[in-house]
Amino acid sequence: MKRDNLAAETNRLLAKVGKRHEFDKRLMASYEVMKSAYTTLGYSRIQSEASAVGVLEAKVRGRSVMGVIVPEIVPGKIPPIISVTSASAYAAADRLKTLMPELLEIAEAEAKIESIAQELMMTNRKVNALERVLIPELMEQIRYIEGRLEEETLEEFFRAKRVKAVIRGKK
Repeated sequence: MKRDNLAAETNRLLAKVGKRHEFDKRLMASYEVMKSAYTTLGYSRIQSEASAVGVLEAKVRGRSVMGVIVPEIVPGKIPPIISVTSASAYAAADRLKTLMPELLEIAEAEAKIESIAQELMMTNRKVNALERVLIPELMEQIRYIEGRLEEETLEEFFRAKRVKAVIRGKK
C-alpha cells in the first residue's frame, strides 16, 4: 500500500513538474529583459536597484506523506518593486516577480519527488525482499510444519489404536 500511495503521489507531482518546460521559456524571456536592463544600466546600477527591493519571504517546513518527510514551501509576501526607478529594471523586476510563486511551486514539487523517490526505492527493495525471499521461505516452513503435524497426528492415532488393541487383548 505504501508503495502504491507513494507512486500515486509521485505521479501527481510529476504533473506539476511537467509545466516546467513552459515555465523555463517564460523565465528565459524574463532573463532577456533582465539582460537588456543590465546592458542599459550596468552592473552597479542594477545592484543599486535590486538592493532597493526587499527580500522574498518563504518558509520551508516538513510534511509527512506516508511516513516520508517532504519539504513544503510556504510563500510569504512578495516585496513590492515600487522603489525601482529605472523603467528597464522595473520591467525585469516585474516579470521576475510574477514568476516567483510558480518557481516556488515547481521547486517544492521537485524536492518532494526527490524525497519520495528515495523512499520509493527503499520500499521497492523491501517489497521485493518480502515477495521473493521471506514469504516463500515462510510458506515452505508452514508446509513443513503442517506435514510434521500431520505425521505426528497419524502416529498418535496409530499409537492409540495399538494401546486399545493391547488393552482389549489383556481383558
